[in-house]
Amino acid sequence: MSPKRTSSAFKTKRLALSAVMCALSVVMLGMGAILEVLDITASMLASLFLLPLLLCYGNGYTLMAYAVTSLLSLILMPHSFSPWMYAGLLGYYPMVKHKLDRLPRALAYFLKGILLLTALSVYFVIFYFLMLQGSGSLSDAFLKAFGEEDGGAVMGWVTVALAFISFFAYDLLIDRVLILYRYKWQERVERWMK
Repeated sequence: MSPKRTSSAFKTKRLALSAVMCALSVVMLGMGAILEVLDITASMLASLFLLPLLLCYGNGYTLMAYAVTSLLSLILMPHSFSPWMYAGLLGYYPMVKHKLDRLPRALAYFLKGILLLTALSVYFVIFYFLMLQGSGSLSDAFLKAFGEEDGGAVMGWVTVALAFISFFAYDLLIDRVLILYRYKWQERVERWMK
């Protein structure tokens, strides 16, 4: 077999495996759309399907799989929160985490917090323009999002705090999955993916 054909066969196999990971991620996001209680959990689990691609093939195939999964899930389930969460933060986070973890620990956690705050701000601005049609001030919109009466501001800040706790728990989950992958599954997965 010629080297050109071998290279083409490897690229085709990588593309097919990336498509399988995209399909698994879209199905997981669909589960989040059906069971709305698990929408954030489904987004987190869908992004974990990108880890084998990231470890075996690098950022190129992983970024392509993230883009295809985001696009398909947003087209198929635009009403659900899980595809938006996947596209806005959790889908590309394993790639960003891979780079940030090479920095000093304090700087890495600071940048991860900034990334989360940026994503939350973008979601809030989208909510402000889509749901409230840009009427009123942003602080009024923040109160309306969580209910003006019964401590809307308190609930808003509790939600932000819970977002930080969930995000850093997800960050820890990725670390644990990577340890499990390296010690238990790496040989089998890489044999299947090569």
